[in-house]
Amino acid sequence: MQLLIDFLNFLQPYGSHSYFFIFGLLIACGFGLPMPEDIILIAGGILASHGVTHFGTVTITCLVGVLIGDGMVFMIGRHLGPRLKNNVLFRKLLSEKRDLQVQGVIHRFGDKVVFVARFMPGLRTPIFVTCGAYHVKLWKFLLLDGLAAIISVPLWVYVGYLFGQNLEELEKRIHQFQFGIYLILGLVILISIAGHVIKKRAYNKVAAE
Repeated sequence: MQLLIDFLNFLQPYGSHSYFFIFGLLIACGFGLPMPEDIILIAGGILASHGVTHFGTVTITCLVGVLIGDGMVFMIGRHLGPRLKNNVLFRKLLSEKRDLQVQGVIHRFGDKVVFVARFMPGLRTPIFVTCGAYHVKLWKFLLLDGLAAIISVPLWVYVGYLFGQNLEELEKRIHQFQFGIYLILGLVILISIAGHVIKKRAYNKVAAE
């Protein structure tokens, strides 16, 4: 919560120019900036609740910033591919342990991992880079990432807008919404795994016949 307050104090003097900072920071988050993306989105909503920014404009700004950041990271993975793994800076972002985690998640969910990754802050950037390196189709990446962003981005901006006049209440609501999002994500993952298992069993049954 203190990080959110500090960020708001930073943005406040810039008034309507806050859009540029929000946009730039969200792109930087796509590259692994160690700042929670949700904080930026919520801050945008709070500024709108105080009339510093416009709710619709800041929501679109956040959405575009998120998608551009994700897309740039994906394209870096696509163009540089496996060579990135030998890059010293990239190795700091993607340790051996994290690399194994990423490969495990991609192996389990396939292309659908793009949607899931939007809700996994610690693994999002390395997953998107790896998806680019594995040549996931660009249209599929944009579709899945876009669908996830359309759900998550306006939600967090709206939370900031709705409770921006009462930061104590906002803190409670943030935890509630985080729990709700992870619960929904968990259900999506379980359904996806169940579907995969059913498909595999059906395939094995047909093959056995």
